[in-house]
Amino acid sequence: MNSFEYIILIGAVVLVGSIFLYSKVLPASATKLLNAFSAAFLIGICFTEILPESYHLNHTYAGIFVIVGFLTQLILGVFSGGIEHGHAHPHKHEIPYAVLISLGTHAFIEGWPLNSATHEQNEALHHALITGILVHNIPITIVLTNMLKHAHLKNTTILLLLFGFSLLTPLGSFFADFWFLTPDMLAIPLAIVAGILLHISTTILFEAADSHKFNLIKMVVILLGLGFSLMLLL
Repeated sequence: MNSFEYIILIGAVVLVGSIFLYSKVLPASATKLLNAFSAAFLIGICFTEILPESYHLNHTYAGIFVIVGFLTQLILGVFSGGIEHGHAHPHKHEIPYAVLISLGTHAFIEGWPLNSATHEQNEALHHALITGILVHNIPITIVLTNMLKHAHLKNTTILLLLFGFSLLTPLGSFFADFWFLTPDMLAIPLAIVAGILLHISTTILFEAADSHKFNLIKMVVILLGLGFSLMLLL
């Protein structure tokens, strides 16, 4: 990752958080549509970029680590309350430590495939991962900011927590530089992140189904998310 990408990842969280910290809460219907778009986009990049590359690098063990990633997110979701896919539970006058630790772990792991080796081997994959994290972080930041506001924390405290959260994905990238040094090893974080993103995105889309009733607007949003992910292949 270069300096500009670090700035984008950190700045996007802080900017979105600041906007919704000092403005009205986004309506639940709009948040659901935003989540549906991000979920469709994540599914698209998983099947067109992340999974093919992880299996190409290590076809023997990639599938195992996809399952590891899926189960990892399942466990993290127990402690986060599902904030990764748009759920938020108010915390009165206290910092929701379990949510922050779980969400921070999720963000840290997402940074693992962003190391320089990924960029050198597959520039399209690198751009897909960066874009996917950005798209995914927008609804998470909105929900997290709203949760922290309901906890009646000071605005400065909320901004510091959001800034700390924004640093975790770049820190995960630094961590990966020291541990995943070979192409075979690089397949591990790619597969784990694919499993995490598949868990989140499928959960969001199942919840967006509204008891399996057809919703034209949500269908259009989902198709837009998938189409946007396919544009990265061009």
